[in-house]
Amino acid sequence: MDSFDALTFGETMALFIPSAPGPMETSHELVAGIAGTESNFAVGLARLGHSVCWISRVGNDPFGKRILKTLRGESVNVDHVRAADDAPTGLMFKELRAAGSPNIFYYRRGSAASAIDVEQFRGLKSRFLFVTGITPALSESNLKATLAIVDQFRATGTTIVFDPNMRYKLWTAEKARPVFLELARKSNLLLPSLDEARILTGFKELDQMATALLKLGAERVAIKAGDQGAYFTDGSSSGLIPPFFVQQIDPIGAGDAFCAGVVSGLLDKLSFRDAVIRGCAMGAVCVTAYGDYAALPDRAELEKFLAGSSAHSR
Repeated sequence: MDSFDALTFGETMALFIPSAPGPMETSHELVAGIAGTESNFAVGLARLGHSVCWISRVGNDPFGKRILKTLRGESVNVDHVRAADDAPTGLMFKELRAAGSPNIFYYRRGSAASAIDVEQFRGLKSRFLFVTGITPALSESNLKATLAIVDQFRATGTTIVFDPNMRYKLWTAEKARPVFLELARKSNLLLPSLDEARILTGFKELDQMATALLKLGAERVAIKAGDQGAYFTDGSSSGLIPPFFVQQIDPIGAGDAFCAGVVSGLLDKLSFRDAVIRGCAMGAVCVTAYGDYAALPDRAELEKFLAGSSAHSR
């Protein structure tokens, strides 16, 4: 039986970014890479020295092969990924702008990853299972599979970590909310953004949202609060961790890096507060370069960043 520190599953796409900021329709060159919330999380953990397995389906095409080769090179286990002949690998295009967040364009309907199979998880053990709200948004079969996978690992004592990761291009908040609530009630650790916490609770204040999320059944909650930092609570202690000061280049992937940092801290048996600080540090480092995970640090780089960032102001 294969055993890991963490296991995650979901869609990773082939990513294409113009070589320079500006409208994509006038770009003459695209740079290829890969992108996916769950694989970003997996790379973040692997670079910090943890054993992590990512499970999905990719197309039996050049893009799927690129994804597998890239993640193997990052020391992420991909032995349980299936290559499909009947569906393609999803595509993502990121349009860089001189100011503001990038524009994202998805081509993922009917992709291989919209048919993840629970049989791919047979015989696996993990200390943590990282789940997002993206996977169940891809198809009805993925929704059923996600719930079954969570139940399977929860029954064996695995710590379930849920990041709603709302994608408005995939579904509405009204459709997502009952799914998010069901997954939240099955989870031990909740890591929503401010927007996602509002969807789940209806509240606007951080402390109110965190308290309401704990009442769903989670043992710990950390809310990614953007420029405010991150608000955490475990029922006995709570507080706001301010953000680290960095020069932001590309904000995409910061939330995934945060989640990897928090789970890494808990794997290393840090206090929840210190684990959230590690998450904030990972998120800060992530945004300092173009690409969803390009700047993610190894352990030595993370420790150096933390040692040189005694001030948390942005």
